Parts: sequence; structure tokens; C-alpha cells
Amino acid sequence: MRFNYFVLSSFLIFSAYKGRCQASGIVYKDTAFVSAILQKHNTYRTALQLPPLGWSAALAKDALAWAKHLAEIDKGQHDRSVVGKEGENLWWGTSGAYSYSDMVGLWGSEQAAFHNGVFPDCGKGMIGHYTQIVWKSTQSVGCALAGNGKTDYLVCRYGPPGNVYGEKPY
Repeated sequence: MRFNYFVLSSFLIFSAYKGRCQASGIVYKDTAFVSAILQKHNTYRTALQLPPLGWSAALAKDALAWAKHLAEIDKGQHDRSVVGKEGENLWWGTSGAYSYSDMVGLWGSEQAAFHNGVFPDCGKGMIGHYTQIVWKSTQSVGCALAGNGKTDYLVCRYGPPGNVYGEKPY
């Protein structure tokens, strides 16, 4: 009986964290992860009648390397080596406390400060995460989540990159 209780308790605890950083602390190929990330990104694009983003395994692999690095150093910072080659959005927060949709939704919430103009002068405050999501020429996204037990780091990479100075997002 004790064993059954332990198994049931373990299952319930694991189920509560489904859709979040998994036991290994790394997520980038999981179908639920990919689906949630694409769905949330494409919600913003659909609202503007922009083509949906597709998933890129190559971008996800690049994102994974950087997400692991961030989890290791326990610090959020952009990867300067991809500037001009890939777009990048970063999110970090308490391990296991946020859904994938919540993470991307934080970037999308910047829409409230956005006004359609030329980048970077198209909003008040932070808008660069949102504009990368809805950038007209961006076609694909690949993301990875890595954690260190304390903090989860979500890195999304975009191709072609957006946020081009002097251009309109859409």
C-alpha cells in the first residue's frame, strides 16, 4: 500500500510539471514543447495576417547550446555571435513555475507598447521581443529550454532575423 501511494504521489507531482522544464532540465525536441511554442508565436502572427512560423531543428540546436550556457552561468545575456545571422529572444524565471505559453506570452505582451513604425522607433519601452515574433520576413523559429534547478532559461532563435534597424516590422 505504501508503495502504491508513493507511485501515485510521484505520478501526480510529475504530471503537475508536464509542459515545463523536464527532469533533465533540457527541452527542445519534445512534441508538446514544440507545439506550445509554435502555437503561441503563431497566435500573434495570425492576428496580423502574417504567415505562420515553421519549426527549425537547426535553430533549436543553436538555441539549445546557448540555453545550456545560460543555465550553467545562471545569467541571462544575448549571444553576440548570432547578431545578423539569427534573431534571438530570451526568457528566464523560476524553474518549473511557468508554462511554455506563459514564457512566449511575456514577449507577446510587449504588443501593448508597440505602434506600427520603423524599428527601433516603433514603441514606448521594450518591444523587441514582440517585433521579432511578428517580423514580416521571419519564417522559422527553433527554441530550447534549459534549467539549473533554480532558474529555467528559454532561448528562441529566428530565421531570417528580424528587428532590422530602419525597417518596419510588418
